[in-house]
Amino acid sequence: MLSGIATIVAVVVAYKVHQNQKLLAQRQLLLPLWDYMSTLSAIDAEDPIAPDVIKVVNTLELVALCCEGGMIDKKVVKRTFSEQFVEHYEQVKRCRSIIPGLKYDGEGLLKQNRAATEFYRYLEQERLAQGRI
Repeated sequence: MLSGIATIVAVVVAYKVHQNQKLLAQRQLLLPLWDYMSTLSAIDAEDPIAPDVIKVVNTLELVALCCEGGMIDKKVVKRTFSEQFVEHYEQVKRCRSIIPGLKYDGEGLLKQNRAATEFYRYLEQERLAQGRI
């Protein structure tokens, strides 16, 4: 009987340690993402610069894929980058004409990056749900 209880306690402790290690590993990826997000330039919808647009879209996709794949804690990303993510996404989306050097406008480019689009929608739903009764 005692060995059964000891086994159950050991399993519970091992599970909690595993969860904490997983969370720590997920949060350690925040710093590299911070480096990417902090170097993004604002996008001028009237005169977009293709390399800047590509860098923004690729970074948004990377952040979204890291959340989607469970490589990083979604709550931490949401708290840290949600405003920046939405702002950059909307800057690209406002590019209505074909971006020089590319064959897409901002919205067309974002549609090709499904994870970024899904994460944007998720953040928008969260924003709209704030203050709801």
